[in-house]
Amino acid sequence: MLLRAPTSAQRALATMAETKPLLRGVVFDMDGTLTVPNLDFGEMYRRAGVPRGEDILATRWRADETACRVVEEMEAEGRRTLALMPGAAELAAWLEAHGVQSALVTRNSDATVAHFHKSLWRGAPLSPAISRDAAWPSKPDPAALLHIGELWRVGSMEEVCMVGDSPSNDVSFGRAAGAATALLDTGRRLSEGGETNGADLVVSNLAQLAALLFGSFRLASPLLESSLHAKRPPPSPATAAAAAAAAGD
Repeated sequence: MLLRAPTSAQRALATMAETKPLLRGVVFDMDGTLTVPNLDFGEMYRRAGVPRGEDILATRWRADETACRVVEEMEAEGRRTLALMPGAAELAAWLEAHGVQSALVTRNSDATVAHFHKSLWRGAPLSPAISRDAAWPSKPDPAALLHIGELWRVGSMEEVCMVGDSPSNDVSFGRAAGAATALLDTGRRLSEGGETNGADLVVSNLAQLAALLFGSFRLASPLLESSLHAKRPPPSPATAAAAAAAAGD
């Protein structure tokens, strides 16, 4: 059999593949990312008496009985109408099929995360699933994301992608941890100044993200491995001369 040296284009593609980080895991935001936005944050701040420019989950407001009651009441109302974001199930199935881990970090409560897993999520449970009730500080502080990287034993946080709909919370959270970031642009960025805050990837539907992840990362995928090693029938000779050569004549 005649062995041919790889072409320059093939060598370039191989080099590009080697320089891509390995995708070890994807961390999702919940509200507005995996679920359709259904909380009126303007109304929440108004009812809680918190100035719109402040963080309602900041320590001073979490100690305020009125603010805490309003947040919990509105989240309980929101659980009754919680719905899965279009494209979320498809993306989750793609990640699971390729052996990519998935986790969740949300500023919502343990109760809402439990409701989400029980009532909406049909894939493997997102693990870990970190809510504001955990010991970690809320986004955009990167501590929770760095903790997930340690649990997954990643070589670098570049092997993790943070996916969310908020430039100020989710993208800042991912960037502060050194992770790749993907912004689901459902319009929220327009209310946060119209910027993506430097997100590496931007999509308008979660189903679009699989192709971008495939192009941006290497995958240690059982599907790709089985495809590479699958036995294929030899090609049929195209000409009589080729057929004679294949037969040894």
